[in-house]
Amino acid sequence: MKNLFIKSIASALMLVLTSNIASAAVTITKDESNEVKQAISLTSDNSNENNNNKSENANHNSNSNNANQAYGQWLFTGGFKENSFVGSNPNYKITQGDSLLVQLWGGIDYQAEVKVDPQGNIFIPKVGPIKVLGVSNAEINNVVLKGIKRVYKSNVEAYVNLMSSQTVKVFLSGLVNKPGLYEGQSADSILRFIDLAGGIKAELGSMRHIEVKRNNQTKYTIDLYDFIQHGTMPAIQLQEGDVIFVAAKHGDVTIEGDVGFSGTYQLKEDTAKLSNILNAVITKKKATHITVIAPENSDGENELSVQQYAMGEALNNNTIEVKAGSLIKVSSQLRAKKISVELIGEHNSQFEIVLPWGASLADLLADVKYTKLSNKDAIQLFRASVATRQKDMLLASLSALEQSVLTARSQTNEAAQLRSAEASTILQWIEKAKLVEPKGQVLLSDGYNASQIILQQGDRIVVPTKRNLVMIHGEVLFPTAIAYNNQMNINEYIAKAGGATDDVDNMNILIMKPNGDFVDVNEHLNSKKQINPGDEIFVLAKPDAKSFQLTKDITQVMYQIAVSAAVILAL
Repeated sequence: MKNLFIKSIASALMLVLTSNIASAAVTITKDESNEVKQAISLTSDNSNENNNNKSENANHNSNSNNANQAYGQWLFTGGFKENSFVGSNPNYKITQGDSLLVQLWGGIDYQAEVKVDPQGNIFIPKVGPIKVLGVSNAEINNVVLKGIKRVYKSNVEAYVNLMSSQTVKVFLSGLVNKPGLYEGQSADSILRFIDLAGGIKAELGSMRHIEVKRNNQTKYTIDLYDFIQHGTMPAIQLQEGDVIFVAAKHGDVTIEGDVGFSGTYQLKEDTAKLSNILNAVITKKKATHITVIAPENSDGENELSVQQYAMGEALNNNTIEVKAGSLIKVSSQLRAKKISVELIGEHNSQFEIVLPWGASLADLLADVKYTKLSNKDAIQLFRASVATRQKDMLLASLSALEQSVLTARSQTNEAAQLRSAEASTILQWIEKAKLVEPKGQVLLSDGYNASQIILQQGDRIVVPTKRNLVMIHGEVLFPTAIAYNNQMNINEYIAKAGGATDDVDNMNILIMKPNGDFVDVNEHLNSKKQINPGDEIFVLAKPDAKSFQLTKDITQVMYQIAVSAAVILAL
């Protein structure tokens, strides 16, 4: 029973390539302009064209701006917390608990690792205590040697090296994700302690106002944007009980457009220099203008102020200030004078053609050097914007279908069981369907006016090869290619492929022309005039619409997939 049910679903999905296909496509005819609202493609020919079109459609997925991303949010992802700082900092000040390796030779032979005691001294036998508290790492050798020579006036040399800094416990407070008490080395950067605390709270914490407090007094103030933009970080020597405090952010601006970083950028004060912000987010080379949309409060009324600057002025004029809450839009206002399009397929012309802005398809085709195998009557046009629109429409339809499956109700137990089996199968199919990438073909019907088809940058024009074959697909015993014979009708071609898997009266028969157009030939199966070289015959089963409850919705979505991506996605 379940196998019969699944088979009925599969048959229903094939319904999409029946009577609807020929009538639902919006194509360009001789009476229509280049304003194409919808275009389809169901071409199984020219596999190279399919591969070339994938890279164009991939732009739809990769081109995205995340306005919720915060500048610098990538900083605290665990890269600092794993290891303590073990390098030699010459400016480090020796403090209690530090370990020093002391080596003496000459008049006295001594080697040991000694700790700085609570009084700030180290003790060397036969010499006594030597005060090292507050001595820099660069001077520690000289200070210790001077202390030794108070006892041994000559013939004694010393080498002193900082082995490890003091272990300290530091409080993390303010707008961090995990406030608390954390342990590390006194020479560790505050970056490590903030990373241990889970980073700074998104949307709340400031990356520009971080304080190190000691005895309730602010000892250091750090701006992490200096570290991100210039790689500078003050050398801070932490002590036991210090507090690292992350303040609330002061305000921010939003950047979008032709920039390396799109999102929010925190300000240190109420305003910031526009040039500094643009240098931080890295404007793209093609950007030409900056538009600043800022909030204003005039006479108690909230308004928006809009100012636009040329890129050179915005980068070089240090007097331009932007307020917190502003939107900075970076745009390219270049005016194209020429376009380039791809010309692929059967011809002897160049594969990349440069044309004046506003050139038509007729202008291009007039200069094409055709070969004797070029099929000039089946020119194909592919456009990225059409593929993008097809993808959006497909995803919207899939989302609606998914909601229908998940929210549908059943009146009886038998209907509920049928619905459950149906839903599982359809939901799996929906996930596969979301991966389909439309081709973006604009159908050029017989008699279209090529002079009215205005080409766009990146268009792909295909000159198909003449074929003396007829392809037969679908519900036949042996899908195959058959040499064209003008004495054969459609029924005879189907018979040459082993015949239909069911009575022909239970099938929908379509012919796809080389330009991607479809013709319903169910009433002309004995005609010889309907079939021409290069055509493809589709033999499709008519499903029983009563077999399951979502036939109509799935049929509609399957039709979209088939006509936009040249894919028959069966269950």
